[in-house]
Amino acid sequence: MVEDTVFEQLRAMPGNEWVRQIHSCKVSDPLQPPWGRSYRLVEWTMNDTPESRRRVVPAESTPLEIAQAMMSHIPGRRFQHGDD
Repeated sequence: MVEDTVFEQLRAMPGNEWVRQIHSCKVSDPLQPPWGRSYRLVEWTMNDTPESRRRVVPAESTPLEIAQAMMSHIPGRRFQHGDD
């Protein structure tokens, strides 16, 4: 699965200590909107927070490019699952 390869890439990167804190990671199949280029949605959660972190990457992104996008993610809007 793509997620397994992304985790391998994350573990191989310098400064990867936070990888152990990732609780879950999902990479969507390529999505094609009615206009524009296709993309994948990457969503992951951390052990210490119930909020999801999401990032959109081009559909043709390699696992290494997805891992780099996750590493460079700057938290902004966060999504919390469950009752509010």
